[in-house]
Amino acid sequence: MPKTIRGPSAKSLLKLTWEYPVYTAPKEDRAGQTVAAKQQKALPREQALAFIAGKDPRPLLVLRECKTCNGTDDALLSRGNVDNERTFLLSRWFHCVKLPVDVLQPEHPFHNLFDSKDPEHMFIGTADGALHLALESERSRVELWDTMMTVLKASYAAQAESLVRKMEKTIDEFDRVDDRLDALEQEVDKILETEGPDSRKLKKVKDELAAAQKQRDTLFRAIDQATAELKLKKAETAKDQASAVAPKGS
Repeated sequence: MPKTIRGPSAKSLLKLTWEYPVYTAPKEDRAGQTVAAKQQKALPREQALAFIAGKDPRPLLVLRECKTCNGTDDALLSRGNVDNERTFLLSRWFHCVKLPVDVLQPEHPFHNLFDSKDPEHMFIGTADGALHLALESERSRVELWDTMMTVLKASYAAQAESLVRKMEKTIDEFDRVDDRLDALEQEVDKILETEGPDSRKLKKVKDELAAAQKQRDTLFRAIDQATAELKLKKAETAKDQASAVAPKGS
């Protein structure tokens, strides 16, 4: 069943954080003279992958925008009244990258990241490319989550499943705290309006409000701690694991 409408604290966490890499060919400097940049051309796949990964060692979730989904997350998220929360939570362990519509142009620097004959809409894999799993926009949430979990298991030393469940419970708690905060803030306003700042009730309600705010801060720290619990494997171990789960022919 889909979750009810979330409060502001949960909404601040349930979102995707994208990076939009832009490659510019280096300029050549001859005898102190600056010349025009090289003409744009497609990079070899390994070089393109290394560029979009940058210094972020996390596994990659790469989405190629199209004319239909441009400017939205529709290609990744399920539409309609369905639950995308697990997608949001799992994405915290990925380096999420969006590439523009024209990435399919043969001269685009990142063109070779996608299949030349039947380019996938997105792929999920390790930063070094040892594991590369293609996905289309038309697929089930379960297929997406299974694919994400496969890559997480190849990349991280701990299991993500138990941490996701822990975070899901914390997200539910956020809504209860937000409701409490909203009620207390309204009560403060009502007291100020009807009894003024010298009301005996005001200090008590403000103390309760401060306690609820501290509880919310504790929940935010719990989410951060759960995210940090998943530690990346050593490079060689991750590469061996990626090779073991990679589809044949990839």
